[in-house]
Amino acid sequence: MSTPALEGDLACFFPSEVLQLLQLAQATGRLELERGEERVVLHHDRGRPVFARTSGLAVRAGEVLLHRGVIGPEALARALERQRREPARRLGHLLIEQGDATAAEVRDAVHEVLRRIVYGVLLWRTGHFRFVPGAQAVPEDIQIDLDLDRLILEGLRLADQERAAQQVAGLDEDAAPR
Repeated sequence: MSTPALEGDLACFFPSEVLQLLQLAQATGRLELERGEERVVLHHDRGRPVFARTSGLAVRAGEVLLHRGVIGPEALARALERQRREPARRLGHLLIEQGDATAAEVRDAVHEVLRRIVYGVLLWRTGHFRFVPGAQAVPEDIQIDLDLDRLILEGLRLADQERAAQQVAGLDEDAAPR
C-alpha cells in the first residue's frame, strides 16, 4: 500500500477542486475517491486524467458502441461470451479481433465512458479522497488525455441541467390537481 501525498473529505473539498489542484501541480499518480460502497480511481499523468474506473454503476464501452450503432447485439453477446471464457481480455480488444469495431471506435467509446465517470464524480459532495503519487495505469488500459477544464465545465453544465429538471419535476408535482 503506497502512502498518499494528499487526502481529505469531499465535504470540505469538492472533487473539481482536487482535480484542479492535481492539474496545477502537474501531478502523476492515482486519485482514489470513495463514497459509501462506491470507489472511483482516476489515473493522472502530468496533471491530466488519463484513465478512470468505477465500482459503481456506469455505462460500459460495449453499451456505448451498441447505442451508437457501431456493433449489433449479436456482436456484443459474442464478445461477452469470449470474455467470460477469457476474463483477462478487454471487451474492446475482443470486438476489434472479431472485426466488429475498429480501434478508433473502441477508443472513442472508452473516452465517453471515462468522461461519464468523471462527470459523475464531479457531483459528489460526500466521501473521501486520497492521491497516491507515481502510481501508473495498467498498460492494457486504454489511456486518453482528457481536457480537465472542459470536463469540469461540461460536468457542471450537466449538473445544472439535472437540478433544473428536478426543480421542474417538483413544480409539476406541486401544480398537479389534488
